[in-house]
Amino acid sequence: MPFDQENKREFERFSVSLNAEVRSQNDLTNKQSETTVLMDISGGGARFVTAYPERYSIGNKVDLIIQLPGGDALNANMTGVAKVAWMGELEEGKTSIGLCMDDLLVFESMVNKNS
Repeated sequence: MPFDQENKREFERFSVSLNAEVRSQNDLTNKQSETTVLMDISGGGARFVTAYPERYSIGNKVDLIIQLPGGDALNANMTGVAKVAWMGELEEGKTSIGLCMDDLLVFESMVNKNS
């Protein structure tokens, strides 16, 4: 897809509501993580909302683990490393964080044999 100059995006953005874990890589001795919901995703990045903006800085890397829907029989997720591209205040106490993916996401699944 060609670069969209007006939207400043190479890939189309899709609204989603996917549970995700974001692990900051800012300080190797004090890694922090939070469970959040991805608000949108594209071929090159994603956006989530946080109540902990102090954990993130533009340019810092994060580990991203996106939980995929699939019920009890299939525990599946997509994992990858991303860089914080931008931050913006949404409302009091909430900040929107835009991520740029470093590489392709990796699909991981574990079949629950008890289901």
